[in-house]
Amino acid sequence: MIFSADGRSRTLGLDLISTIKVTFLLLAIAFFIGSGVIAYNFYNLSSIRNSYTQTMQNLSIEQQNVKKRLVELENFEEKISFFLSVLPDNDNSAPKVNYRGGMGGGEELETISAGGLESMVGEDDFDFPSINHENEKTDERVKRLEKRLEELADLALLEKKHLDYTPSIMPAQGYMTSRFSWRMSPFTGRRHFHRGIDLVNKLGTAVKATAAGRVIFAGKKDYWGNAIFIEHRDGIVSKYGHLNEIKVRREDKVGRGDLIGLIGMSGRTTGPHLHYQIEINDKAVDPIKFVIEEVD
Repeated sequence: MIFSADGRSRTLGLDLISTIKVTFLLLAIAFFIGSGVIAYNFYNLSSIRNSYTQTMQNLSIEQQNVKKRLVELENFEEKISFFLSVLPDNDNSAPKVNYRGGMGGGEELETISAGGLESMVGEDDFDFPSINHENEKTDERVKRLEKRLEELADLALLEKKHLDYTPSIMPAQGYMTSRFSWRMSPFTGRRHFHRGIDLVNKLGTAVKATAAGRVIFAGKKDYWGNAIFIEHRDGIVSKYGHLNEIKVRREDKVGRGDLIGLIGMSGRTTGPHLHYQIEINDKAVDPIKFVIEEVD
């Protein structure tokens, strides 16, 4: 024990200093531990927040994809409904036109003959109806579609023959150079309405019937060159022009996908291609509206 000059012990002072040092040391340790815990929690919270943000973004993208898929299914349902004759037709604007590549000409110059099948058209032509379901909740749209598609599936079994006689595929592989729309004639330079679509491909490319039916014309026709007209059902007629070769004869019965001719450049044309046209009761309609895309 150390004594001071006045005879009092210095132990108390040393103990106080030691206590303060220990206290500061403990506080420092506690501070570092607390800082570490806070930093760890902050890191975890940041990770959770980032994960949550990413999850919300993924959900948003998924929701958009679901809505897009719903629209595709609804459009598919409307087409099938039309093919089953359970939905009325409606008018809509025609799509834009692409001028590149081979195009045909002259079909627009034909006039209506007694008992003939040609007719002029305007912009207010046949189209499939488009019903807006955006105000419905997603689950309501899904339930409605499920019920509707089940009904259509049952009806389709009864209407298979009806569907067999409705055009629903592309008549040939190729690049589309002209759509069903107004365009500048490649021959006259004047604006006219192109009443079908032009599919460009090499000479000899297979042309197939787009539905079952009866051949009502097979031969040469002004401007069309070698052409085939097929009668299907309910006034629907499909037409194929500028063929290199005709593989069917008048009154032949054909099925969907049957080979009927080969792409050529007969008639009035700038190059080898197929002019494909559909008419309902002598009125030209957009053939693309009849092509059913595959829905997985």
